[in-house]
Amino acid sequence: MKIEFKANNDNKFKIFSIFSICLFFSQLSAQHKFTFSTYHNRDSVIWYVKNLTQENVKLSAATLDFFYKSENVMIWPYTYFMGNKNFRKTGKFCGEKNCWKYKSEIGLGLDAWVSPGDSFPIVSGDNYAAASFDTLMLANFELFWYDTNGFSHKNTVLPPKSNGSCEFVPVFESAGSWKTDGIRLGSNSWYQLHEGSKNYLFGSNVAIAILFDNYTLKPYWVSSVFPQNPAGRMIKNFGYPIDSQVFYQFNIYNPNYTGMQTLDSIIDGMSTGDYIAIVSYNQWSGAFANTANGYSQFGSLKKSFESIGLNMDTLFPGCTYSLLGRKGLAVGKAKFNVNHICNPAIFNVFSLKTAMISNAPADEMYDYPSCYEKYIFKLDPYVNKPRLYNSTLKVENLKVWPNPSIDGIWNLLVSNNATQLEVLDIAGKKLHTQPIPTGSKEATLNASDFEFNNQHGLYLLRVFNAQGQLISTGKAIK
Repeated sequence: MKIEFKANNDNKFKIFSIFSICLFFSQLSAQHKFTFSTYHNRDSVIWYVKNLTQENVKLSAATLDFFYKSENVMIWPYTYFMGNKNFRKTGKFCGEKNCWKYKSEIGLGLDAWVSPGDSFPIVSGDNYAAASFDTLMLANFELFWYDTNGFSHKNTVLPPKSNGSCEFVPVFESAGSWKTDGIRLGSNSWYQLHEGSKNYLFGSNVAIAILFDNYTLKPYWVSSVFPQNPAGRMIKNFGYPIDSQVFYQFNIYNPNYTGMQTLDSIIDGMSTGDYIAIVSYNQWSGAFANTANGYSQFGSLKKSFESIGLNMDTLFPGCTYSLLGRKGLAVGKAKFNVNHICNPAIFNVFSLKTAMISNAPADEMYDYPSCYEKYIFKLDPYVNKPRLYNSTLKVENLKVWPNPSIDGIWNLLVSNNATQLEVLDIAGKKLHTQPIPTGSKEATLNASDFEFNNQHGLYLLRVFNAQGQLISTGKAIK
């Protein structure tokens, strides 16, 4: 028996549409298609994105976190594109084995097609110390790219041979009252996890919370508390524009303190090790906070906050706060930013970016997955310590202005005994040498005199005396 199927134009369109949608989502769901490779040259390291897909891809942007131990480390885009941003943070940032003093969050604009199996250099790190070495590690690497059909994608870029055991999800939280405030996966430029929810936010002193499973890093709600906000009841994968997300809305400080029991029940229903992200939107009154100390409900809520790693006393007084905690954390280990001066005349947005690590110990809040710790680079001083003919000779910092230079011309303040100036690129290649007249106190450097004069980036300057001794170093940015 022969069965024929005849589709009209509408059915053909529907079938094609369904196929296109399935193809689209199959492309979006594909992960771990990129890895990084490196070139390490003692004092410098360059990271490359390697394309493991089977098609040409166009790199559009990247967000990267770098960890290191001294201010002498400089991280710079290998090729300059518009939109590059560098946010240096201070503090203590730890993984399973290492702790770091500095963390730089780098946002890169990219514009390059990469063929299957090929690599493209995106960023370099250099140690500009004169005498001491440092260590540098890239972690929490996200890549934004386009396929040949023009669809946009976001992927985690993993170290080589990580075998998918390096899962993390970065969370960006911004508290305040701007339309762009909220909780995001990834960078501050990605979509909110509760996109469109502000149409449903009600009341003053509003805060919202999203819960994440420790193993899958997916959102969920606890069975005992159903989200009151209509937008928060939509259980779907995070993204935009096809889906909204699960989140809770509550108000701790109001005359009836009704939000206390809500948040207390939410935290109580969480499993040990699960994450909770909280941001507050509107300013809340310190008077409510102080009054609440006398209520038994507040004591219960304070214990709940302590169970996710936060000492609630740090909230008083304040206006807005961002928090990422975990059920079972020791008090003080939660990631937290708050405004301690509640002044309505001064608007501040308090942002927080950190990583949720899959399967991490429940009582820890690491800043990056442990697999990256296999790729820590030791960087020697960019300029080797010179042989000193005179024990009193010191290598000074070179004064350079304007820096950065728009037109590629810099003025230098040099020592009286300076006789020669050298210019090197970030890979250590010597680009230019020029004499300095004896006795001069100032010199002028013109980028048009040396190779790659139209290349934006960072250059290393070295000044020598007549005996060939290094007497000063500096950096010139164009």
